Amino acid sequence: MDGSLRPKARPNQTLVAQEEQTLLLLERKPEMPMEMDEPNIVTTWENRTQIIEIMHSAREMSQEFQDLWDKSGGMGRLSQDDTDKLIELLREIGDLNEMLKRLA
Repeated sequence: MDGSLRPKARPNQTLVAQEEQTLLLLERKPEMPMEMDEPNIVTTWENRTQIIEIMHSAREMSQEFQDLWDKSGGMGRLSQDDTDKLIELLREIGDLNEMLKRLA
């Protein structure tokens, strides 16, 4: 450089040198969540067991869903009994989702 003082960047700023050796000071906006009104999910030691139980149930339901798919021969055609099982399974998945929301 030509001996002039170089500006210092703060932690949220970046100095960028252009071809003419002038410096631009770019400042980042603080990162903000897209939806400010949505609650953050917090895992604590108090609800850890409940969350683990929900995840265990979700894994079991996923396996049941896979079993129904396999039973259909990969075609997605189910008997009435299997369709009823699928509807019940989807309700249970919805219930798990609600339980997880309440823990948040």
